[in-house]
This record gives sequence, C-alpha cells and structure tokens, in this order.
Amino acid sequence: MKNAFRVGVLAALLSGCGGVWAQTPHQIRPEHDLRSYGIVESLPGVDDVRVVPDVTYKTAGGRTLQMSVYSPPKKAGAGELLPVVIFVNGVGDWPEAMKVREWGQYRSWPRLVAASGLMAITFDARGEDANAEDVRDAFAYVGQHGKELGIDPSRIAAWACSANVRAALALLMADAAPQVKAAVFYYGARDEATVKPDLPVLMVRAGRDRPQQNAQIDRLAAAAAAANAPWTVMNVPAGHHAFDVLDDTAESRSAIRKTVAFLHDRLDPVPPPPHPPVEARVALAHFFAGEWAEAETAYAAYAARHPDDVDALVLLSNARVELKKFDEASVSLRKAIAMDPSVGQAWAMLGRIESDKKNYDVAIENLNKAIVLMPDDAESHFQLGKAQLAKHESAAAIASLERAVQLNPGNGWAWNSLAYAYMEAKQPAKAAGSFERVLPFAPKNPGLLYNTACAYALAGDTGKAFEMLDRAVAEGYKDKAGMLADPDLGAVRGDPRFAAILKRLS
Repeated sequence: MKNAFRVGVLAALLSGCGGVWAQTPHQIRPEHDLRSYGIVESLPGVDDVRVVPDVTYKTAGGRTLQMSVYSPPKKAGAGELLPVVIFVNGVGDWPEAMKVREWGQYRSWPRLVAASGLMAITFDARGEDANAEDVRDAFAYVGQHGKELGIDPSRIAAWACSANVRAALALLMADAAPQVKAAVFYYGARDEATVKPDLPVLMVRAGRDRPQQNAQIDRLAAAAAAANAPWTVMNVPAGHHAFDVLDDTAESRSAIRKTVAFLHDRLDPVPPPPHPPVEARVALAHFFAGEWAEAETAYAAYAARHPDDVDALVLLSNARVELKKFDEASVSLRKAIAMDPSVGQAWAMLGRIESDKKNYDVAIENLNKAIVLMPDDAESHFQLGKAQLAKHESAAAIASLERAVQLNPGNGWAWNSLAYAYMEAKQPAKAAGSFERVLPFAPKNPGLLYNTACAYALAGDTGKAFEMLDRAVAEGYKDKAGMLADPDLGAVRGDPRFAAILKRLS
C-alpha cells in the first residue's frame, strides 16, 4: 500500500464528494491533525535557530522543489563548515496540500537538531514514481552545493520516519548511495531492503506500534545483525507510532535526546584525549576477542616499540600459546622473566609449555614459582597437578588438583584429572565422585561414562556401575574385548547384568 497516510487521510480531508463539499472542503481541527504537532522535546535556542526557507534545488514536472535550511543560532566561524542532517521526504507533497516540510514534526525536529549545533534540511518532493528521483537529487544537491550553505558535504546524515523509511532505505542501501555518515530510522522499515555493512544506523522501534510494523522492523534489524552491520536498535516500550510528536513522556524525550547524541557521535565526534594508548587498546581489543593472530601481530609491534613493557611481552606470549607457537612463546616469556621475575603469569605459561613438551620436572619447577606468586590461581594448580600426575606422583597431584577445583569448581578438565589421580591412588569412590563432576560437561561421552562405571565397580557400588555401563553402551561404547579384560570391572563381571550388556555389543 503506497503512502497510506496521504491516500487514506489527506484524500478524505482535502477532496470532497461533489456538490457543496467540493467547494468548501472540511478543514480538520489542528488538535486532531498529526501534521500540527511538533516533537515533545526541546532545547535552549530552538527559537533562535536561523532558517532559510526557500532554497530551490530543482525544477521538474512544472514544479519548483525547494529546501528549508536550518542553522544553529550561533554563526559558524569564517570558513567553518558544519555537518548536516537531511530529513527525508519519501511520501511526497500534493500541490494543493500542506507540504511535508511545513508539518510540525518537520519544523521542530530540524530546529532541535540545529539548536544542538548541527545543520538540518527538509525538502519538497513529488510522490509516487517521481519520489525516488527527487530524494536522490536532494542529497546530490547538498553534496554539490553544501559549502555554499555552510555545510560540510563530507558529514551528512539522514533521518526518516514511518513510510519515509522505505525511500531512505532504497536510496542509502543502494550500491550508488550518496556518501552519508549515518542514518536514523524511526518506526518504519521494508522487507526487501538490503543492508549496507559499513553505514551506522539508529533504528528506533515504538513498542506499542502495530504488530505488523514491529515485526517488519525486527526482521530488518535481524538482517542487519546477521550482516554484522553497525546498527543500533533502540526500543521505546510504551511508545506509539509517531511517539516523538504524540507521546509527551519522559521515555519519548529520552529517545529523542539519544537520537541527537547518536547524530553528534557520527557527525561531530568529540576529539580523543591527548596521548591516548591507541596501540595498546587496539591490541587488547584483539586479545579479548580471541583474535589471536591479530593480537600477536599487534603486541609484537607494540613490544618492539616499548621494549621495557613486561606486560606486553606476557600478553604477546599468551597469544602465541593460543596459536600453538610454543617455541616463540617461550622466548618472549623468558625475556619477560629476565626483566621482572615477579610476573606469575609468565612462570605459569612457561610451566604449561614445558609440561606439553613432557619436560615435567622443569614444568613443575616453573609452576611452583607461579603459585608462590599467585597462590589462588586455579589454572596454575591445575597445570601443576597434571604434570605431577604424568610423573605418577599421585599424592602430590591430588593435593594440587583438589586445590584447583576448590578455586574453580567449574573446571571440568581439573575434575577429570583429579578422578584419574584418585584412581591411581586406589581411591575409587572419590574417583567416581570426581567423574560425576565431569559428566555435566559431557553427559553423552561414552569413554567418560565407561570410566565412571569402572570407578563405581572398584568402589563396590554395582548399581551405579551398571547404570554407567548401560549409558556408555547406549551412547556408542563398543570395546567388548576391553570390557572383558578390564581388571577394574572384575567385581561385576559375574553379574547377569554384565552378560546382558555384553550381548548388546555383539
């Protein structure tokens, strides 16, 4: 349905049914006319905004199409060009009706934007098939002649609402779109719209709008998220369609203020503070995103420029460990330790690397140094316990791993290693309890279920042993020969339930 408001309301209001009505059409009272309302928020200086009302940007179809240009109350300095927000007229004007740029909404929004320090433009446009051409030409005119109006043509944003959003999307998401820095869409969308992945957009959704409208907005927002486009979705839960002019509430005013802030952030950003830690911040962003290759590159460059920064070396080493570049990580870790032996994380990572290389004595030495420096570091206790278990030092391993799970009960790997340590120490009941703590992480792992069954069998709990064996086979355990030969299952092998389970492996 095209231009629903214009066709459904203005046609009824501005055209008669014949006879007397055609000569004297009824004029709707302003309190019932959406066009008479301005937005519900204001700023100091809105009444002092300077307006140039009739700037001609094109002549077409026998009509002169003009713009209104709004400027901040305070004049710009000599040669200073200001960013601009263009308010899209995507429904067009009827020659005999009030122009869109004369509506209260399209006079008060630009005044508010101008009072905030930006410039604003509204414009005439034809409707129907000619509209797309006029919208495109309005943006082109600002791009070509903006400097004459005091506008910086490299800092343009678009604002559109309701049915106008369709025209704005068609223009701004096209391959040959005008160069805009940002767009704002209020309570409008279109299903066939593509998403430009590099255009920041603020999509504002009225929570009490028509369900069909919000469903369409939600689909478009989901498409933007799927494209990883820089869109921000703001929901106004109690807002109606056209809440910015109809709902005089704190919620509406807050949404309007946030919209103006969004426009300033994209068009007139605050300069960064002096000497920001740009390089370190970029590297840290890659680190916390798990982008290990990028983190390694960034920290290697940073460490080269800051050779005395021990923390940079440790973070570089961490990225290299994640990339499995263990030899390179060892070099940077040893360099960090030589500079500052008190960095526990460096000793911990070096211990992990040596353990992976099966240099268990060196690993244990390094991990013990890490624990002296970081006594509550669960990962160091876990890595130490693993190295001790690999050396069959079961008592020491149990002590280390018990401390690890005490500090971090959510480490399933530590519980698993602790279970093996208990098994080696001939403490099967504790082993079974530890395996049970691993099962929530891998409830369908047949090997884990089988090991748990073995622990229960050794502990004398035949009921639990068969429960776990049954689950192991159900999840795909197939080693019949292993079950027959496994000494851990000796105590249950004569039970008829064992024979029944074996039949399922035949």
